[in-house]
Amino acid sequence: MKFIIRNITLLILFSIVNSCDGQVEKKEKRSLKVEKASEVNKIPVPKNGFSNAYLDKDGSLWFSSNGGGVYHYNDKTFKHYTEKNGLSSNRVFSIVPDLKNNLWFGTQNGLTKYDRKQFKHIPLPYRDTLSGWAAKMNPVLSPNAVHSLATDKKDNLWIGTAGGGAYFYDGTNFKSYLTEIGRKQEDSLYHNWIPFIRKDSKGNMWFASMTHGGVSRYDGENFTHYMPEDGLSDDMVRTIYEDRFGKIWFGFNGNRTSGLTVYDGNVFKTYSIDEGLCNQRVRAIYEDKNGNLWLGSHLGNLCIFDGQNFSEFTSNGQPYSNILFILGDLKDNVWFGGSDGIWKFDGESVMKMTK
Repeated sequence: MKFIIRNITLLILFSIVNSCDGQVEKKEKRSLKVEKASEVNKIPVPKNGFSNAYLDKDGSLWFSSNGGGVYHYNDKTFKHYTEKNGLSSNRVFSIVPDLKNNLWFGTQNGLTKYDRKQFKHIPLPYRDTLSGWAAKMNPVLSPNAVHSLATDKKDNLWIGTAGGGAYFYDGTNFKSYLTEIGRKQEDSLYHNWIPFIRKDSKGNMWFASMTHGGVSRYDGENFTHYMPEDGLSDDMVRTIYEDRFGKIWFGFNGNRTSGLTVYDGNVFKTYSIDEGLCNQRVRAIYEDKNGNLWLGSHLGNLCIFDGQNFSEFTSNGQPYSNILFILGDLKDNVWFGGSDGIWKFDGESVMKMTK
């Protein structure tokens, strides 16, 4: 009798243990499925990270990368495009649309046009990179690479190169501008590098120069050049942004006495480190719905300027560095990213959108 009871007890204990093990196993499988499901919407970070972003008219987002092609994200899934799909290079620096619903990508190997069905490679007028200063700088800087893009009020394309000035492209022909701007290099040539182009609300085109050329504004007929003697805090300009009041903001490479400079159409004003600026190396500028300026820095942390004070942006105590682009979506979320990934801020919390 004792033997029977003992066996029954052992059977009960065995079934309980098996039941518990089964529950644990099921829980582990469920949590694994949830984790996998949450990862489906996240974009893998390319080896050298992300370089830029663009908000499409349907609310989806495009992200360019410095070696991994481009990613198209619709808030549910993403599509990945590379040279295998027709991109002229996997190093993509800029994205801009035209009025015909085409997307243009500026790459290390010229232009790529995407008509929403297929990609078409459009090379720039070739410039020699096999000798002199250009040979030493290539491929970091190359006059055949497109680092910035913008369309003007007539839907023509303006192209900023990494050492060859700017091009105007009407869809058929290229016309060269701003080639002799800035400082001559060791080979006694200019090699003007234009990392950013911005069209303002009046239709003016603004061109940044990273080879000591300051800023150039084109009003449709003439170029006007602005240098430190005119009010800029430095002559190596990295980014340009227009706020809701029409003021133009300039971010710099962080050399010398550079800061955050704003131009109201009459005078320039600079905010320096001494006045609270988080970092003088400003790579990205964006104004949110509340009028705050978000400032991204390549070698510093993400910063917010409320018009009076600067403060580092953190979420749960975490700062965000190496930010190369900032933009808003149709729901007023703020997206920012760079070499370490992409994040979305909904006004209350930050969500990492990459894995």
